Amino acid sequence: MGSSGSGHFSDYPGTKAKKVVGDGTGIEGGASGVDRCKQAFHTVLEDVGNSDFYSRFRNVPAVGDQLGIVFDKKRVFAVDVQGVKVGALPTSFNYLVACLEDGVTYVGLVSFSAASPVPTVNADFVPR
Repeated sequence: MGSSGSGHFSDYPGTKAKKVVGDGTGIEGGASGVDRCKQAFHTVLEDVGNSDFYSRFRNVPAVGDQLGIVFDKKRVFAVDVQGVKVGALPTSFNYLVACLEDGVTYVGLVSFSAASPVPTVNADFVPR
């Protein structure tokens, strides 16, 4: 099976779409017109048991604890108020890198956490 797309990087999430020049209407790269950077979202963090937070405290953040988001040049991470990595965001949120580079910041709250049987953290984030 073949794939569809324009063959440009704008086909991939996290890249900026460009207006198409001409008499037609549309946006290059399949953008929906919705600014995903300005949307709230919920996620289950990955690699919580391997995170700096869990390694340091042998625990997970409590429900209601505040989180932020950073990009460490490799992955997008949720961090506590001290900047300690709590867990990685799934790769479906890699579009946030472009949002962070554009100056959008995110604040989140832990909505669920459990240290066992597997360290788990769920969080809700909103843009600021």
